Amino acid sequence: MGRQEILDRERRWARPAAIAAILSAPIYVASVILDQGGDVPTSGLDTERYVAIDASATDLLASTVLRSIAFVLFCVPLFYLFRAAQARSERVSGAMLGFAFIGPILLAAQGAIAWVAQTQVASDFVAAAAPGGDIYSLLDDLVDDSGAFDVASNLLFPAIIGMLVAMIYVPLQAMRVGLLTRFFGTLGMALGAGMLFIAPAISLLTISIWFLWLGLMFIDKIPGGPRPPAWEAGVAIPWPRPGDEPRERDEDVDEEEDAESVMQPEPRDHSARRDRARKRKRKRRR
Repeated sequence: MGRQEILDRERRWARPAAIAAILSAPIYVASVILDQGGDVPTSGLDTERYVAIDASATDLLASTVLRSIAFVLFCVPLFYLFRAAQARSERVSGAMLGFAFIGPILLAAQGAIAWVAQTQVASDFVAAAAPGGDIYSLLDDLVDDSGAFDVASNLLFPAIIGMLVAMIYVPLQAMRVGLLTRFFGTLGMALGAGMLFIAPAISLLTISIWFLWLGLMFIDKIPGGPRPPAWEAGVAIPWPRPGDEPRERDEDVDEEEDAESVMQPEPRDHSARRDRARKRKRKRRR
């Protein structure tokens, strides 16, 4: 694609991608609030917790639906950012695009299946429990016999790994071509890697907030200044490496030459700078 085609495509899809990214945060927060405000205890005996799950099945369904919607919305900004980075660098592998969908969709599916498993086990437990019976063994048997529980448990790890890969690969490539600042790109990668060490609910909450900021960047509404220049240029503008001296703008360089110096990194032997200096000397002699 040509530079103008890239810019036209990104401007056309910037607002839908931004809306999806921005909405994912409050939707996920709302799901967490519903979970915390419900009657289901987060600690204590499992038997008491499953009795509460049976009584609060409808509230838990609302929380699960909201959380699944938030996860599916993650796909849109990940896809948009991936394609923007891919348009600016041949190093971005098209085969990795699938991870923009694998992790979020698996998380959504895992949550829905887990709700079905928990509510079914809770309903069966309440119906079969009898005063004076071995309710602990009964609950263990119901969980062991639940096929939905096995599916939900087996989906959780690949869902986390898929989300982790997406949150590392996409921000990394976007940062390399100058679409994300070093701080913001590194933060996204750290939040993705944190899913292995932090409780998934907390990690995903911070990731949703990261997506909110990313959505503001898509429409150039981030507080504190404009978004990185690679967005408007339509080409890669890598960040200077640590230790590189900032380039000085030369007033004698014409606009076309100055644009080329912004779009293309200057050769390390500084041959282009010496050529421009010779041109200026010839102009002064005339």
